Amino acid sequence: MDPNLISSILEFKSKRNRILGRLLNKSYRYITALASEFLKKEGYANFKVAHVIILIHIDVEEGLMINAIAQQIGVTKQAISKIIKELLEEGYVYAEKHPTDARASLIRLSEKGAHFMLAWQRCTDHIDNIFKDIVGSKRLEQLKDILGEITEHYEGNMCRIDNDQLFLQ
Repeated sequence: MDPNLISSILEFKSKRNRILGRLLNKSYRYITALASEFLKKEGYANFKVAHVIILIHIDVEEGLMINAIAQQIGVTKQAISKIIKELLEEGYVYAEKHPTDARASLIRLSEKGAHFMLAWQRCTDHIDNIFKDIVGSKRLEQLKDILGEITEHYEGNMCRIDNDQLFLQ
C-alpha cells in the first residue's frame, strides 16, 4: 500500500476521539445507560428510548391520534405502531374512540404513563447533575444550546426519518 495513504489513514485514526459523530454516539450510549439504571431503580424495568419519545409527544389533556404522533416525531405510522402497542400492553397509554372520526382512536396518557413522565423528569435532572459535576453548569448549558441549534436547523429541513435514515428535502 502507498506509504502516503497509510500515513493519511493513521493520522485520521489518531483523531478519532474528536469525531463529532463518534462523540455524540458514545454520549448517547452513556445517557441511555444512566437513564436505564435510574429508571430501573424507580421501578421501570422495561424502559425503551422509543417509549419516552412517544410519551413526550402525547398531549396530556387531549391525547393524539397515531398519525399525529408519527408526524410530530417524523416517522411513519407503521414505524410507531409496534411501540404504541407495547405502551398499551404495559399500561402507559390507553386508546379511546375519536369523538368525531369513528375510524380513528386517540392515544391518551394513563396515570401510569403520567407517573412515568415524572420519573423521566427526575431522570433527566439526575443525568444533568452527573454531567454538571463533570463539565460544570455553564458548559453543560452551552452544549445544550449548541446541540439545540443543530437540531433546530435539521428539523426545519427534515423530510422524514425512516428506519434510522434521515432524508433531507
